[in-house]
Amino acid sequence: MDTLIAELRSAESTGTRTHRGQQPLTLSDSELRAVVDGMVESASLQRTGHRVWLPEGGPPLDHVMRERVELLLATLTAAGAKPPPAEVVASRLGMPTALLDQLRATGELISIGPRIDVTRESWGKIAARLDRLAMDGPLSVARVRDELETARRFAERILQQWNRQRSHQ
Repeated sequence: MDTLIAELRSAESTGTRTHRGQQPLTLSDSELRAVVDGMVESASLQRTGHRVWLPEGGPPLDHVMRERVELLLATLTAAGAKPPPAEVVASRLGMPTALLDQLRATGELISIGPRIDVTRESWGKIAARLDRLAMDGPLSVARVRDELETARRFAERILQQWNRQRSHQ
């Protein structure tokens, strides 16, 4: 939510308007939050914690691109805690990078580090495993790496993301 407001304020201060109208945005931050709250209540937006996204992942895609998105998500989900770079998979499937950005913005993909994206489904499973593992003692990169059977670079980013998520709850 704070990122959304910051982006709107940034666009206003630079004169770059991404909305169709030419009128300046005159709402205060608290009024913007109220607008978003109203949109969540009317189901125009969805929210979990501080994340806000369009319902059903945003604008509809044609059937070919939807199949490519589903193949990308299936590939990354199957890879679990050691996903290939989403950009590489998307490129092989003929998907534009803007679509990856959209998937990240809607929460379908969660970027946990440079060139490391996991699907929402994978992240849910990973986070649940780490939650259970944390009950038995503090988590370390080595412990996460061994539990998830992944490389150290993935384990470091996964642990950082898990800690960030827990601090926002």
